[in-house]
Order: sequence, then C-alpha cells, then structure tokens
Amino acid sequence: MIRIKVGRQELINRINAAAPRWITKAEIRTSQYAQSQDYTGGSEFWGDIKNVYIEVQYEKCAYCETKLQGAVLASKVHEVEHFRPKASITEWPDRGRSYWQDFPTTIRTGGADTRGYFLLAYHPFNYAIACTRCNSTLKSNYFPIRGQRDTSIEDPSHDAIEDCLLIYPLSDLAVDPAKVITFDGVLAVPLNKKGAMYERAATTIWFFQLNHEDLTTRRAGMLVPLWNMLEMARTAPRKRDRELATADVALACSASGQFSACMAAFQDLYDRDRIAARERYLAARNLQQR
Repeated sequence: MIRIKVGRQELINRINAAAPRWITKAEIRTSQYAQSQDYTGGSEFWGDIKNVYIEVQYEKCAYCETKLQGAVLASKVHEVEHFRPKASITEWPDRGRSYWQDFPTTIRTGGADTRGYFLLAYHPFNYAIACTRCNSTLKSNYFPIRGQRDTSIEDPSHDAIEDCLLIYPLSDLAVDPAKVITFDGVLAVPLNKKGAMYERAATTIWFFQLNHEDLTTRRAGMLVPLWNMLEMARTAPRKRDRELATADVALACSASGQFSACMAAFQDLYDRDRIAARERYLAARNLQQR
C-alpha cells in the first residue's frame, strides 16, 4: 500500500472535468440522506467518476497494489470501494473465516451497526478503486475502529474519535502507509513494534491478507528481477547498461509500479545491506520455484 499523492482540490478538479454535474448531484443526494438520517439508496452514480480514481491510482488496487487491467477495455475489474461502508457495518473480525480467526483479541475493533456512514456515500474522499479480492471478498461492510463509532460523520478526515484501524491511501486524509507498514522481502510487516501505529499496521495487514500466498508469490515474481536489475546497475561493465538498469529500478519502485511499496523497501535494503537483500532475493526465488 502506498499513499496516492493527489491533492484534495486536484481530485475535485478531476471529478469536475470528468463529470461536470457530479458534485452537485452528490450534494443533493447527501442532503436527502441527511434528512432521512440513513442511506436510502436511489439510482447510484459513483460509477460515473470511476475512471478518475483508476487514473490517480495508476490502475492499481488501493490496498494490495495489484496492477489491474486498463480502464478503457476492462474497467469492470476495478471496483469503486466505499472506505467507510455506506449502508451498514458488520462486526470484524469474522472468526468464522479461517484467515481471520486468529486475529489478536487484544486489539479493539469496534462493533456492528445497522446504519452505515450514510453521509459519506457520495463523498469523493470516501472512495478508492480496489480489486474484487480486497473490496468484495475482504472489505465488504467491515470497518474496524479502536474508538467510538460515529456513523453521522460528514467529513472522512474528522475521525479522531473513531480512530479507525484501516488506512485510507488517497491524498493526506490519513497517515502515510509508508509510516506504518514496510516490507521484509515479500512480507508486509508493521514498521512499529508496539502502540497505536503497530495495531493499525497489524490490522491492515491481517484485514487485507497482505501476506497471503497469492500476493507473496506475485511479489516474489517482481523482486527476483529487481535484484538482477540492482546488481546490473551496480556492476555492469558498460555505463549505458548501468544507466538502463538504474532506470528500470526506478520504474519498478515508482508509484505507478505494481507492488511498489515492496519493491521500494527492497531497494532500500539493498542500498543498506546487500547481504541481507541477497537472502531475501534467494527466499523469493525459492518461493517462485514451489
């Protein structure tokens, strides 16, 4: 997960350019929900601005950083995700699911609510693009928090009371994911060893199953060639080859690259401790060969 560096006004400008009447329609619909004090549905139109988020997210899932297919011919693989659920909230973790049953009981995660965050159903900063795995299978109507739930919240940046445990990656509304989660080889790990930021990292990693083999094997498939590019950038006899390899490394670790947080962490490790980086490279290579 990385921070998507799009300014608040920039995102609004992009929305206005893509769908000039969208903001007005969203305000009208939100006022209707405010009057009824609940999400009452209606014809949905958040899909009208889906491509805005696809573009600012470099066609990647906001949570697992999987590169999705192009917006023009395969937009159905990109799902508009409501960060805070709009209609209702289901208690998390669901201990009936094997991959969540051992989540630490020491971390408070809030409870269920029959009412969702109805005033955020059409808020531009309650959206992100996610893959089906992260959105429909995992995220669903869950929204774990450490504090007191407030479903009447009008601005997603005003979450001090709720103290949400998941990380919203767009703009600067929440903590930068890089300040909370890092990578040890292909594994996502909390940057902090204890405290609130540890709990937030651990919950996000566990919630989105960021270390499931369907992600770690794909990260390994990129980390192995990244090692080779780093080695070439350092040792290739010809200057031009070193320059090309350096450019390839920069591209792999850039915000537009798949699993760029993992790749950037590996490059940082390589620069600090090449021996340790080689161990992670060999482990990734073994993972690929299973």
